[in-house]
Amino acid sequence: MKRILYILLFFGLNANASHIVGGDMYYDCLGGNRYQITVVLYRDCLSDGAEYDRILPVTIFNGSNVQIGNFGIPFPGSRLIDAVLDNPCITLPGDICVEQSTYTQEVTLPPSANGYLLAYQRCCRGPAVVNLLDAGEQGLTLTVEIPPNDLAACNNSARFINYPPLVICAGQEIDFDHSAIDPDGDELVYELCAPYQGATSIAPAPDPASPPPYDLVIWGGGFSADDPFGAGDLSIDPSSGLLTIHPESPGLYVVGVCVKEYRDGELISTSRRDFLFKVLNCDIELDANIVRQNELPGYRSFCDGLEISFQNDSWGGDFYKWDFGVPEIDTDISDEFEPTYTFPRPGSFDVMLIVNPGWPCTDTSIRTFTVYETLEIDFEVPDPQCITDNSFDFVGNGVFPDEGTTFTWDFGEFTSPPTADTKDVNDVVFTTSGAQDVTFRINFETCAATVTKEIFVFAEPTIMFSLPDELKCVPYTAKFSNASFAHTPIFSFWDFGHDGATSTLFNPTHIYDEVGVFTVSLTIWTDSGCIDTLSLIRENLVEVFPSPTSAFSVSPEEQDEYHADFYFTDHSIDAVEKWYHFQDGDYSPEPNVWHNYKEPGVYYPIQIVTNEYGCTDQSYQKLTVTPVIPVIVPNAFTPDGDGFNNVFKPIFYESVPFSFYIYNRWGELLHESYEADAFWDGTYNNGQLAPDGVYLWRIVYYEFDTGLPVLIGGHVTLLK
Repeated sequence: MKRILYILLFFGLNANASHIVGGDMYYDCLGGNRYQITVVLYRDCLSDGAEYDRILPVTIFNGSNVQIGNFGIPFPGSRLIDAVLDNPCITLPGDICVEQSTYTQEVTLPPSANGYLLAYQRCCRGPAVVNLLDAGEQGLTLTVEIPPNDLAACNNSARFINYPPLVICAGQEIDFDHSAIDPDGDELVYELCAPYQGATSIAPAPDPASPPPYDLVIWGGGFSADDPFGAGDLSIDPSSGLLTIHPESPGLYVVGVCVKEYRDGELISTSRRDFLFKVLNCDIELDANIVRQNELPGYRSFCDGLEISFQNDSWGGDFYKWDFGVPEIDTDISDEFEPTYTFPRPGSFDVMLIVNPGWPCTDTSIRTFTVYETLEIDFEVPDPQCITDNSFDFVGNGVFPDEGTTFTWDFGEFTSPPTADTKDVNDVVFTTSGAQDVTFRINFETCAATVTKEIFVFAEPTIMFSLPDELKCVPYTAKFSNASFAHTPIFSFWDFGHDGATSTLFNPTHIYDEVGVFTVSLTIWTDSGCIDTLSLIRENLVEVFPSPTSAFSVSPEEQDEYHADFYFTDHSIDAVEKWYHFQDGDYSPEPNVWHNYKEPGVYYPIQIVTNEYGCTDQSYQKLTVTPVIPVIVPNAFTPDGDGFNNVFKPIFYESVPFSFYIYNRWGELLHESYEADAFWDGTYNNGQLAPDGVYLWRIVYYEFDTGLPVLIGGHVTLLK
């Protein structure tokens, strides 16, 4: 079974393109201000572009970017680089040819206060590079930095150990050791970076090189230094230099890798490698691939336990051989497709999978797995304490190795001590009350576990109470607000300073029925948490003023609607302002006054009085305005159909429902109705017109003021 994929080549341009495809520069300090400069260039040997430089020009700039010299390095010859495959099941295309040339030259560079920068420039990358904008006009610039003597005397730069692989199949993720070495043992940090632009087609081989600073290459849409493949992945481990490559789309791709050199934490030099990847189609019949540990389902950390359930992403195979990499035993093997294995101890193990072992077409995958026992962590939450003289002890527990485990406590910024690094900690003092977060963390190797819990510190009780800022008139109902605070239940005792009255309620109410000034006291206490007793006396808190007395009379108490004049007489006591509200929309400030009501009804006029302190009182009286004629009843009607006086209809002063009855002289009920506008048209219930004569009527209505029923009756004459 074959799968069509792509090949990633550390390769040059096509037959019609320029020949330089990448390179890097480094140096060695030989002592006595002598340096050996090395420039490594890679070339597509199938290209018809210019050959290697017969004399390679290097330009020297000082730390101020001023040219101070240049030198040339003779061409040393070149060698072909073999395309070595780690998978015999890949069919390699036949048009792969890459050669390498390493130029070296010794130069003398006297000590400099601001160091040196060496540069070499060349054109061009070729128009077929897909991740650069106008790639045919973007050359390359190789540089290397020599730091000042006071920063790093006689320094040796970092240099890369390996060159990238010639052949990789897309869809196949590979790891490439792109690390460097430093003869001085300086710390090296790796990152993907943008290469520098260099010469152009107008001046393809500048000598001398243009001065720094140099422009970075201009990326095409969707590409960047961190994502040079666009569709695909490329990453580098900053500590190890391990380059993970996984391209997908065919084409030429420029890539840059920088290694930064640190001494005592200070950056002293940066080396930049500029190279070109080419992705082509190829045939792959079989591939071995162990899924990485951190990509397994449920992975959290290396401390997930010693058991691993492996996943196999290999394809094209029929047989599988696993070796789990435990050096002291030979039974750590399996022939399952996806085995589960429990390692005998914590550590790092190189797990190997061979697909179709012993066959002509076989492939091998090796991954490093690191396992540690599962970490478990906990601590008991101590009982709450009062903030006064508090002292908490914390005991860490859980499942973790006795040796090699480190501990970290974080008690928060308002504690003494705020942190600790032992498993158990005593005498931790909190300087603020309330809920406090305490975090306990353990570390073992690369594993960590953390637990955060909440403890509680009681605040000291506080006492305060208040009364609304309002006019207080006898009788005054005082509603006290207790603003005392404690984290535990509060007990209260109030003394209102009036008639020996007390209360044990938290927010009590008391009625002051005397005029005077009163002192109020409150005592609170707690019996848990921060145990304390506090008292507060507020002198002259309550001042109660006298109230006036409202009183008045109305004469008469009842009048008919034609004589609805009433006289109001003031009888109030200790009032300086008096108002009558007559309840018909009118009012008066006169103490003694006549008032006329325009409508019948029952009224409840109110008198409101105010004294010199602003205290008020009010009272009311009842008066009635009766209608003169509640109902008018005709004594005859003529139901002859002439349109005049055809019905017998009572007329009420106001339209109200009533009961209406008609009887003949023998007492037989001829007609009845129950509505506001009832009438009799002179007919029996069967619709026949009654004969001429005298008939009896009865009406029941309800008095408007009392609501009691009233019965009235009389005679009516029917004439035709």
